[in-house]
Amino acid sequence: MTVRALVRTGICVGAHLTGLSRAIAARYRGSGVIFALHSVVDDAAVHPDYSLRCTVSQLAWALGWLRKQGVQFVSLDEAVARLHARDTGQFAAFTFDDGYADNLTHALPVMARFDAPFTVYVTTGMVTREIDAWWFGLAELIRSQDRIELRGLGRRFACPDLKSKKRVFRAIEAAVHEDFSVLPHVRAAIAEKKIDCSALADREGLTEQQLQRLAHHPLVTIGAHTSTHRNLAQASAATVEWEMAENRKFLQERTDRPVAHFAYPFGHPRACGTREAEISRKLGFRTAATTRPGALFPEHAGHLHALPRMHLADDDTPSTMRCKIDGVYRAIHTRWGHPVARM
Repeated sequence: MTVRALVRTGICVGAHLTGLSRAIAARYRGSGVIFALHSVVDDAAVHPDYSLRCTVSQLAWALGWLRKQGVQFVSLDEAVARLHARDTGQFAAFTFDDGYADNLTHALPVMARFDAPFTVYVTTGMVTREIDAWWFGLAELIRSQDRIELRGLGRRFACPDLKSKKRVFRAIEAAVHEDFSVLPHVRAAIAEKKIDCSALADREGLTEQQLQRLAHHPLVTIGAHTSTHRNLAQASAATVEWEMAENRKFLQERTDRPVAHFAYPFGHPRACGTREAEISRKLGFRTAATTRPGALFPEHAGHLHALPRMHLADDDTPSTMRCKIDGVYRAIHTRWGHPVARM
C-alpha cells in the first residue's frame, strides 16, 4: 500500500470508528453513488498501474459489503429515475471506463453473481486499437525499467520493485492530470524504449465481437467515451462535438443498441467543464459522468450532464467504503464545501 493510501485509510478508519463519518453523512451522503472502475484482473495479476485495476476478489468483496449495508444496485437509467422520485432508499450504480476486454471476461461474472447492472463506457479507439493509450505505455515503461527519466522535465524516478513501480506510476499519472503539458515528455520516454501502445491496446481492449456480447447482456449498458480519449477541455468545440457524436455512432452501429450515456475522459476539472456538459446535453445524451467525487442528490436531476462518481479501488476497506458512501471524501475534497458536485 502506498503512503498516500495509508494516510487515506488512516483518516477513513478514524472517521469510521469515531462515528464522524455518520455525522458527515447528514449533509454529504445523498441518495446514492456512482462507482467508477476501469480494469478487473485476476487476483494474482501484478500491475504497476494499480490505480486502474481492481481484482476479481476485491470487486466481489465490495459488492458484498455494499449489499450488507442495504445498498440497492441499479442501472444508470434507474438511478436517474430515483433522483426524480426522491426518498427511494440508498442505491449504487457501477461504471467501467475505456472498454477493457476484462470487463467481459472478469467483471461480468462477478456483477452477474450479485445481479448488479453496470455501464461500460467504450472509447472507439480501444476497439479499433487506434487509441492514444499513453497510460498503457507508461505502465509498460515502468514495468520494464528500474529507472525512469523524463528528460525534458529533468525528472528521474527509481522503481526497482513493485512497491516503487506503483508509487512512480501514481506520481507520473498525477503529474499529467495536474498539467497536461507533461504528457509529451511521458510520450517521449515511452517512444525512446520503443514501446508499442497500439499492441498494448490490442492486448487490453474489447474486440467488436466482445463489445457485442457485452451490449446484449441484460445487465450491461454501453455508454460513450469519445473516439480518441483526449482531454476535451483542450479541444475546440467542434472537435468535442465530433468526439462525442462519432463515438456514439460507432457504438450504435456495432451493437445495434441506443447509446444514451456518456463519460468524459479523465473527468476532472482540467479535462471537462460547462462547455462539454452543454455539448453532451445538446447531442441528446441522457447523462454524462465526471470523476468529481461526491454522491448523487435529488438536485442532480437538474444537472444530469455533470454527475459525480467515486472510484472503487483495489485497496478499499470497510472504512474507506463507509466514507465513500457517507460523503466523507466529498467533504474533504471540497474543504467542507457544497455537497452537490457540479461542473
